[in-house]
Amino acid sequence: MKLRAIARSLVALAALVLAMTVALPAQAASATAVFTKTSDWGTGFEGKYTITNGGTTTINGWSVAFDLPSGANIGSFWDASLCRSGQRFTFTNLGWIGTLAPGETASFGFIGSTGGSSPSNCSLNGAA
Repeated sequence: MKLRAIARSLVALAALVLAMTVALPAQAASATAVFTKTSDWGTGFEGKYTITNGGTTTINGWSVAFDLPSGANIGSFWDASLCRSGQRFTFTNLGWIGTLAPGETASFGFIGSTGGSSPSNCSLNGAA
């Protein structure tokens, strides 16, 4: 008798878990911007951002913004244009690299001064 009650409880629990799992909506992946420090030599570093369209629709233009600590600077950069306001650096796509279909990536790089400094408060198209 006890075994039947336990078995019924386990079956009911399994059915409940399955129903909850099936009822959950699918979450679409979103676009991301990932920073990689490709080199560091103490007084400076080379950084790279890779933008990936993990969504289901095409991205038509991107903008990556981030902060660097006081005194840090960006000397040279490639594959994007740069606008600076104080310690906030905003990179936007060049014409040939701005449209990203789902699953596609783009990247840009730069040379930063003050070794050990990494970007913070990053946003992609205004979203953290």
